[in-house]
Amino acid sequence: MSVELSGLEAGGRDFPERLGRYRLVRRISRGGMAQVYEARRESLAGVAPRVALKVILPEHAEDENFRDLFINEARVGSQLQHPNLVQIQDFDQQGDLYYLVMEYVEGVTLRRMLSLSKRNGLALSQAVIAEMGRQICEGLHYAHTARAEDGTPRHLVHRDIKPGNVILNPQGVVKILDFGISKVLDAADGHDGVKGTWGYMSPEQASGSAINGAADQFGLGSVLYELAALRRLYGETDQKKIRDLMRRDEGARRTAQLSGTYRDLGPVLMRALQRDPSARYPTAIGMGRALGQLIGDPVLIREKLVELQSTYARLDKTRSPAPTEPVRSQSTLSRSPAPENKSYQSGIPVSVGNVHRPMNPVEIDPGSRPTGGERRELRNTINLAALGVSLLILAFVLLHLFSATDTVEQESLEVPAETIVQDPPIQEAATEAAPAKSVEKPTPKPAKVAENPEPVEVKKPTPKRSKPKPKKTVQRESARPAPKRSPPPQSTVRQEAVETASGRLTVSSLPRSRVSIDGVFLRYTPLLSHEISSGSHMVVLETDDDRRIQFRVDVKTGEEVRRIWDFEQGLWRDP
Repeated sequence: MSVELSGLEAGGRDFPERLGRYRLVRRISRGGMAQVYEARRESLAGVAPRVALKVILPEHAEDENFRDLFINEARVGSQLQHPNLVQIQDFDQQGDLYYLVMEYVEGVTLRRMLSLSKRNGLALSQAVIAEMGRQICEGLHYAHTARAEDGTPRHLVHRDIKPGNVILNPQGVVKILDFGISKVLDAADGHDGVKGTWGYMSPEQASGSAINGAADQFGLGSVLYELAALRRLYGETDQKKIRDLMRRDEGARRTAQLSGTYRDLGPVLMRALQRDPSARYPTAIGMGRALGQLIGDPVLIREKLVELQSTYARLDKTRSPAPTEPVRSQSTLSRSPAPENKSYQSGIPVSVGNVHRPMNPVEIDPGSRPTGGERRELRNTINLAALGVSLLILAFVLLHLFSATDTVEQESLEVPAETIVQDPPIQEAATEAAPAKSVEKPTPKPAKVAENPEPVEVKKPTPKRSKPKPKKTVQRESARPAPKRSPPPQSTVRQEAVETASGRLTVSSLPRSRVSIDGVFLRYTPLLSHEISSGSHMVVLETDDDRRIQFRVDVKTGEEVRRIWDFEQGLWRDP
């Protein structure tokens, strides 16, 4: 007996009425390997709890590789029972079709939250991001330390932590989806190639090397960075470029640039995104503790998560067209791009309970698209706004120029030398400006004085204005018009620039240590882009267990010096 999932059935349904004892209600979503339905498990007395039923796509039903991955997800998931992991409830087969029954999680995936945030101009707080990351760390740590039925550790690694695999439910609980490509490290099959999603997988995972739980830390760090920056850690699409960026530790460098409200989140993500797995946190729960220090009140932050989920669920119900994202996740299990008439979420896994998924542009109702007249009106509004801003800038520049011209003209007024000589304050100022030169005063001419019955009042120069040069006194002796004042000497400005010359210093260590520069304690590592005066400085790193290293750095003007010391290995690491 076989079950056909494609082709319209009675009543306009494009999926079967039942699978085993489960009645299918509607399709929730579709991924690269499977599709998920909302279903009801019918029992006695009308009891019909809601579940999520996952079925392999018809085009992959005969593929042994996909079938093995599906069975692996059922086997692994059935052994995991944790609040931050989606629970597997049943696994069965009808004819040649396998289906997996999971708890129904009503909520919004982080991928959908990112899409709604970009569209509505929303930003997640550092505490909210840290709390979601902390919950994910707890679920990952449980999976990493899970044991088989005989008590032996399984060392399970998820290998596909990404925004589409994490969902936030209305109770403020974050759950991890899909262990379809998870790997048990003690399995006899050894390395099984590169599996995961490009842009989120760790460097060792991308190279096909041996992995451990640290690989999931890298994926989580990439997700949390995207939630903070609202852009992917690796927006590049070419796999060779992504490998090269990971080889150069570009992920950690980009995370170090987080500032403002996310300045304390940056160091945590910077360690999780280290190229070397041994440089990351020893365990996922260690990363969770570091994130927990950024949360504050745990009760208050849970209330914020509940409110946040309600806000995004309300925005999600509008089902407004999603903007086309410039970069898409590239799952290693996707053999071809997603069909144009289906969801553009490629690869496994699929979102459980995320009813209003992002839509492909071809799925958008043409009636909801803006008309040509609306687009023209929007363009005209933008053009008028730009023109207004340009006119304001031009008016400001012209006003500034005219003001400067009036000031220069007032300073360069020609005053008769005889009148200036008769004014005692001006004579004193001239004497103070040029004490070394003694020139005989010219005899005042009455005719000139008569022409100006009201004497010209000239105030003493203020401290902001430079004193007149000695040569001006000589020119006044010969009754020549006073030349325009030359700009003040620049030596003082250059001297101040030299005195304030500085560079930047970044210092980190494994494990963390106290940083003291020139005998002054600053903070615990990492010390990121600390502004410091140019020259030679003595830096001391001291751990809590009294391990200590002292070294000297030479900081050049406008440059940044980076040092990372590994106390465990007793050597410098590449910054």
